[in-house]
Amino acid sequence: MSFEIRKALPEDSGAIEAVRIATWRVAYRGVMPDTFLAGLEVRPEPVRNRSEWLARGHGSAMVAVRDGFVRGFSIYGASRDDDIPGMEVYAIYVFPAEFSTGMGRALMAASTEEMSSSGHSQVGLWVLADNPRARRFYERFGFTLSGRTKMLPNPPLEEVHYRMRLAAST
Repeated sequence: MSFEIRKALPEDSGAIEAVRIATWRVAYRGVMPDTFLAGLEVRPEPVRNRSEWLARGHGSAMVAVRDGFVRGFSIYGASRDDDIPGMEVYAIYVFPAEFSTGMGRALMAASTEEMSSSGHSQVGLWVLADNPRARRFYERFGFTLSGRTKMLPNPPLEEVHYRMRLAAST
């Protein structure tokens, strides 16, 4: 089964949110409270905010489309940490049915290629320390631990930071 990777459009925002929620319910089971995960739903405000964010060009996003439906996405832009230079992958998720299909890798490759072709040389990301599947994915892609950590407040969860040097664009 093939899929297409393309730039996300503002009208993809509802589908992006549906992918995020479906993936969180699987990826964060046992990490986040079950009641929190069960209560997640696609709500108009986050969809509208993401749509406006994309329309205004505040960051970039890619989507993976199979059979006409968004099945995964990546969102990235300038680092949100003042003391960490370069770019940041804010989120990358694929529907659980797409795990291990190459879709996530294709999204990450397209995203990092775009960052590199825009003249950026470094990219980082934050991931829950207790998310071994995602951490293996990032490490196989070439990200390495930077040594930084931080705590999310509610629920209290530790995040670790990864960095990667981008290939020079030709």
